Parts: sequence; structure tokens; C-alpha cells
Amino acid sequence: MSETPSVLYAKEVVTVVSEDIVMKLKSMAQVVPLKRARLCLHLSKDDTVQEMVIVLHRDTYIRPHRHVGKTESFHMIEGEVLIGFFDDAGELQQTVRLSASRQGSFLYRLSASLWHTVVPLTEFAVFHEVTTGPFSASEFPVWEPENRPETIQRFKERVIQQ
Repeated sequence: MSETPSVLYAKEVVTVVSEDIVMKLKSMAQVVPLKRARLCLHLSKDDTVQEMVIVLHRDTYIRPHRHVGKTESFHMIEGEVLIGFFDDAGELQQTVRLSASRQGSFLYRLSASLWHTVVPLTEFAVFHEVTTGPFSASEFPVWEPENRPETIQRFKERVIQQ
């Protein structure tokens, strides 16, 4: 497995994810500026299926975005997240809470190009993400909050309080 400060890359045709790898991802997420880390299970950014184990620290900020012509699904491994969906004007339309505790929803699939963000509700949220490849950059809306801590915090609170 090779790595960067926030990403591990699988290099074997058989990749096994253990608690040791999750702990390493958590350690990485605590120290990198974006407060998140991932293990890419796919071998190439050109693969038609992109799979990752993602760790989000509570302090991360996932910019609102959308993936045109792609699907994505999350299956929770640990912790909780809230996914907020927005219209083109930035009005919050719906939230989905996912929890690994199985006391509610633990898996979701998004099959349309909707604006969305992910807000961790626990110190760490760990999930398996599957999306269609090949890799392409996300689109970001003009209405997203300014990149200032207080503006971002208000945005996250708005999603949580809906």
C-alpha cells in the first residue's frame, strides 16, 4: 500500500481492510489540514467502479458539490453522518442521517446530480463509498459558504438543525 498524507492507495488485486487500517486512517485524519483520510480500493482513477474507505473527523468540511452523470453510495462502518441535499439556489431540501449503529439508516445511494454535503456527527465517521468511474472532479455551487471558519460552522449547523 502506498500513501500520501491523507490517502492510502491499494496496490494489490486482493485488498483487505482491517481495524489497523481504519486506525491509521483516523490518525491521518487528525493531523492533515482537511481533517479527512481515505483508502482507495480501486487500482486506477480510470476504473469504472471507484471504491474507498473514508474517515471524516468531526472538524472536516465537505464543500457542497455534485457529480454530474455519476452515482454514489455510502455504507457506514463507524459513527454517524448527516447528508444535506440542496436545490440550485442553495436552499436545504432534505437531510439523510446515516449511522453505523443500525438504529436507523446505515446505507444510501444517490442516483442523480444533486448538490450535497456530508457533515460528520461523531468524532470520526467511517464509511465505504462506491461511485462510478472514471474519476472526474466534482462541481461546486456559486452559493457555497465563504472559506472562513465561522461561515463554515454556521453552514454546518444549518444542515444539522433542519
